Amino acid sequence: MKGNHALPNNHFRKTSLKIRIHHDPETKARVMAEKKLRKAKALFPMPLKKLRPIVRCPTIKYNRNERLGRGFTAAECEKAGLDYRHARRLGIAVDLRRRDTNQEAFDKNVERIKTYLGKITIYESVKEARESGAKPYTKEIMPFVKPKPVVGSISREEVASYE
Repeated sequence: MKGNHALPNNHFRKTSLKIRIHHDPETKARVMAEKKLRKAKALFPMPLKKLRPIVRCPTIKYNRNERLGRGFTAAECEKAGLDYRHARRLGIAVDLRRRDTNQEAFDKNVERIKTYLGKITIYESVKEARESGAKPYTKEIMPFVKPKPVVGSISREEVASYE
């Protein structure tokens, strides 16, 4: 130990372990951004993030909400005309544990894969990608946008004529 200091003899309770201390958030943010760029350069010309399916949240309380899931099922990839192993190489996330229970969601995800395949450009090599001027893509691929609820109105005449 350096200097003429008392030896540390702190007897904290275990609750002190639960406290998280954030010492330098600006530096951490900068380091994470640099790490993200390094990963994007290493994966080039593949995008940094993968295409993810739209799924419904579990449980009765939340099942009206939709969000991005972990990965497409093998059946969804097959219906879109891809083998799931090849889909992974094209930047599509695949989760073999997920099951399709809803035909509407299944069709929506198949359409999502087909749209993605129509938009991507496949290069033979990294050199070819650089020559074409491609840039590393770091954002979310086809982000999920919640649809705005449509509120309709009924005129008084329609209500009166209904009776």
